[in-house]
Amino acid sequence: MIALAAPAWGVNWRPLPSPAEYKAMVDLDSVKPQKKWASFTLRRAYAHAQADPIGNEYFSTRLILIADCNDGTAVTAVTQYYGADRKLTHRDVQQKISRSEFAPPESGSDMAEAVKLACQRLAARRSSSGSGIVISRDGYILTNQHVVRQCESYEVIDDANRRLKAALQAVDVAKDLALLTVKEQFPSAAPVRKDAAPKLGEAVTVVGYPLVAVLGTRPTVGFGHISSTVGVRGKPTHMQISVPVQRGNSGGPVLDQAGNVIGVVVSKLDALKVAQRMGDLPQNVNFAIKGEVVRSFLEAQNVDFTASDAAAKLENTEIASRGAAVTVRVRCIREPPTVPVSSPSAQ
Repeated sequence: MIALAAPAWGVNWRPLPSPAEYKAMVDLDSVKPQKKWASFTLRRAYAHAQADPIGNEYFSTRLILIADCNDGTAVTAVTQYYGADRKLTHRDVQQKISRSEFAPPESGSDMAEAVKLACQRLAARRSSSGSGIVISRDGYILTNQHVVRQCESYEVIDDANRRLKAALQAVDVAKDLALLTVKEQFPSAAPVRKDAAPKLGEAVTVVGYPLVAVLGTRPTVGFGHISSTVGVRGKPTHMQISVPVQRGNSGGPVLDQAGNVIGVVVSKLDALKVAQRMGDLPQNVNFAIKGEVVRSFLEAQNVDFTASDAAAKLENTEIASRGAAVTVRVRCIREPPTVPVSSPSAQ
């Protein structure tokens, strides 16, 4: 399948220092918080056949390790052995792990480097951000489900730079939509177009908070048009837009020329993977959830939103101003509690 960049998680193997007998790699996208520790996958590919604990021949292993990033110690929770045909030949699993089993890896080894890289990745993932839409002045914010996935807590930052604690009200995984609530009121809310069906070639505006570490924490605005009324492989709940989007745009509004919401930004095509597969480098192939899907979700949650039939065209500056006023930054905070954990199940 052609992968989409949002939610932008997949296999990301990084080479490690290796001895002559094998080549080692760590999958940085496998790094996951395990309460106060971290789990990740390390792969070793051997130059010659090895024998597993029950005598089977294998050529590679995958180790699921648990690391304590506070002191750099680690323990192997799962070891999987693979034969010449890449079939699993044997699996060793530690059902329970105690803190006394953690040990520092040998300096300069593949495991030592893997622990360092995994802990760096985990630290970077302790928080992430996307965009959201103020859909009701009473404190309802619409965003993508993948923006608020696996979060310990939520924070919403509005155009006035108010930092508001938020609670997760509802999610729809299939639609990739979620609803957050805050206790404070908003001065304005985004109207949703009554006839929200997209029109091919229709001019649209996208507002959001992409790449905040690079572009800053003020809303960014982009202009374009609807390139297709369906998504990748003809997905009927999505539409394609030409507006450039980046990580952090997810959950932000797609506005028509009257300033009405007609979609929610959801993903972009992974240009590099398409180029590797198809031999062509696509540009500005981005996707949004259609407005009728948004309306259906809001109605199912009994949200008192504004359905608008306004059609008068606004200047781009006015659309941008109105859009920025109803677009918020959504922070997903993943601070693990300090409670011991058992080893993960083998996968």
